[in-house]
Amino acid sequence: MTTDASQNKTDKRKVLRVFVRTVVFLVILLAVYVIVLVTNQRHGQNLIFDKETGAIDLRQWSFEDQGRNYIDYGWQFYPNQLLTPEDFGFVGEDPRTKDSGKAKPSSDVGNNKDSPTSGNAPDLPHYKNVSITTNGWTNLGFDAYPSSETVPVMSDFGFGTYRILMIMPADCGVVAMDFPEINHAAKIYVNGNLLSEFGEISESREGYEHEEAYSDIRVSPQANGIIDIVIPCSNFSSPFGGIAIPPAVGTPEQIDAIDMVSKMWVSSVMTLFVLIIITGFYVSFTFRRKLKYYYFILIILISISYEFSDKIFNPMNGDWNRLLQTTFFLLMSFVAALYFSSLYPKNAENVFARIKNWDIVLIATAISVFLAFYWISPDFLYYKSSVVANSILVTIINSYNFLRVLYMTPRYAEEGTFHLISAALASIIFSTMIIRSPQIFFIPLHSVGIVLMIFGTALYFTVRYVNNFKQISRFTIELENAVQDKTRSIARVNAELVSMNQTLLKNEEARKKMMSNVSHDLRTPITAIRGYIELIMNAKANTTKDTINTYLTNMHTRSVQMEQLIEDLVQLTRLESDNADIKTQAVNLRDMIDNLYELYLMESEGSHKKLRLDMPKDDMLTVMGDPNRLLRVFENLIVNAMRYTPDDGQIDIRAFREIAALGGDNIHIIVRDDGIGIPAAELPYIFDRFYRATNASIHKSGSGLGLSIVKSIVEKHGGRIWGESVEKEGSTFHVILPAGKPQEMEQKSEEEEG
Repeated sequence: MTTDASQNKTDKRKVLRVFVRTVVFLVILLAVYVIVLVTNQRHGQNLIFDKETGAIDLRQWSFEDQGRNYIDYGWQFYPNQLLTPEDFGFVGEDPRTKDSGKAKPSSDVGNNKDSPTSGNAPDLPHYKNVSITTNGWTNLGFDAYPSSETVPVMSDFGFGTYRILMIMPADCGVVAMDFPEINHAAKIYVNGNLLSEFGEISESREGYEHEEAYSDIRVSPQANGIIDIVIPCSNFSSPFGGIAIPPAVGTPEQIDAIDMVSKMWVSSVMTLFVLIIITGFYVSFTFRRKLKYYYFILIILISISYEFSDKIFNPMNGDWNRLLQTTFFLLMSFVAALYFSSLYPKNAENVFARIKNWDIVLIATAISVFLAFYWISPDFLYYKSSVVANSILVTIINSYNFLRVLYMTPRYAEEGTFHLISAALASIIFSTMIIRSPQIFFIPLHSVGIVLMIFGTALYFTVRYVNNFKQISRFTIELENAVQDKTRSIARVNAELVSMNQTLLKNEEARKKMMSNVSHDLRTPITAIRGYIELIMNAKANTTKDTINTYLTNMHTRSVQMEQLIEDLVQLTRLESDNADIKTQAVNLRDMIDNLYELYLMESEGSHKKLRLDMPKDDMLTVMGDPNRLLRVFENLIVNAMRYTPDDGQIDIRAFREIAALGGDNIHIIVRDDGIGIPAAELPYIFDRFYRATNASIHKSGSGLGLSIVKSIVEKHGGRIWGESVEKEGSTFHVILPAGKPQEMEQKSEEEEG
């Protein structure tokens, strides 16, 4: 009792340490996420917005010294209008000049760039000082204000035009801008020139073609330092229309650095992926179950595919980028469920094992339905409801994975830290995949989690193998000491070998003696029968009929004894041949053993022998086999236990099902007694033909064929049998038979009915 209480206290401390480590790791992980998220945001600095002219003044900003800037407010937005530079009448006006009467017509644009013009198209309703948000034109920011009361409010789908005027430093030269996300068809005009376009803008779904694209442009300010940007765009396919990420402005090298750093990050992540695959291949040789390693590698491969299909790095036409990323996103959640399902053995005490993998079937079905909808009709990809549905599905799957690991951790606390952190990290990675933020560098938050996962896995296995190395070093020292001890005792070992050789000679002598006993057992009934026959033949007339009947009865008994011995020999010979006749059918071992128990329980009445039976009530312990031969197995084992157990002894019979981790259950039967036992030196020979232990013949007679027959029957049924014994303390025999598979039993039943 004290030992059990101490063990329970140790287990609780181990589980508590697992949870503390997990919490510490999650706090560190969240801190890293917050730092990355906060420092990697596009926020404009020192932007001077002139409400009267509607222009952003960057003349005080030095790109060379202060780096790139981000134009996240100061835009004009014209809802439900697709406009071009010509619609504004003039391009490149210096907003500091208020005399619109001196403006030049659009036909003179570019001829006199120093000419002041009006900043807005006349009488066109629009919003001023618009901010760029991740929700696009449905959220124009708190500082935006309408030019009149008639300016409409934008819905998710529609079209509109963005415009911004920027006053650049006079000596800034060529500047560059990037546009990471304009949903989902647009043209980019700068100073009246069309510099980029993707998709087909339209005022309705007819003629509209969407395309995901990342654009960067190079532009020189006009002589007066003005950069006039007009961006008409349409969206009938995305939940977020218009410009969703503020563009960066800076020198071409600074803008190129954004793309370069982003691609270097993904390249680094992919390199780490490849390294973890290679190192994991060798580490997996130390795993007891390699299936979890294969699932882990599959998750990594899908993650690589997910990163590579991003539009920033691998832009493809049409819906392919979004379709592939969504597919990989959902497949990763499915493989994650497989991975966490493979971490623990499926035994009877595991509540998750009772659902027989139906959870995986349900998850696979749900993901297949989602993917079928998207591949048949890619338009579903862009609905807000689809984004929400994807998020809910993946959240449910990862919550289930986390709860599974949380439930199993107290039961398998040895690797609980690694498993629990993996489950929590996977949940965070999947949740951050749907976070949208205006990032400077395109470093997805989930990829940060993946990098941490790789380094954490490497650290875990490094610590683990360092500890194993220390343990091996300690074992090496102990082994060297043991070798020295063995070297010093070589003379004693030689003496033991001589003694063992003598023992083998004695065993061989015992075999010869047993053969002599068998010959005697055959000769004895023959001699008796012949004697009774001679008595009958020489009998006189006064010999009574009862005497004759007694002789005949004894003759019959002796003949049956001889016949049984011969039958045992014949049966053993047949069983050991390849063509043994095994009539296979479904056998209910629970009822068979129960009947034998009842039979020998009655036979033990009158003595003080105790028989105990332990079998499950809700399991028939069904196997496929020959019922008559299996009956012989268990009857022989029980009879032997009864024979060699004293009157005040006890015989235990136990049968139960062993649950295998990967299927293929076994039925385990144990017969134990506290009888005379078997000498340790003779235990390896108890299943040999005609072999009887030296102490067995003292107590009971026998031919020595029973256990040989039992072993042959068990092996013919694909099972195993072995014995354990301590002399004068008792013997235990184990029989393991493969459990019958349901489909085999159904097929056998149909054949019998046919």
